[in-house]
Amino acid sequence: MNRVVAWTAVAVISTLIVVFFAMYQVSSCADAAPGHGESVCTSGPAIGVPGLWVVSIIGAVVVAVAVWQIVRAWRALPR
Repeated sequence: MNRVVAWTAVAVISTLIVVFFAMYQVSSCADAAPGHGESVCTSGPAIGVPGLWVVSIIGAVVVAVAVWQIVRAWRALPR
């Protein structure tokens, strides 16, 4: 049962890390001189879109392995 709990914790923590990186946004604004156009503001993930993809893919793999290990450990439990 300890293995099931441990792998569940790994899956939950990995998911929380991915959600944190997805939610942590930064924004920047380039102000134009008065009368010379408009200000431009952008926002996005702090680690950038490619970094977020990498973190998301690694997180998905870790969760998939954790789920696989949970199923294996659950089946091995004595009934």
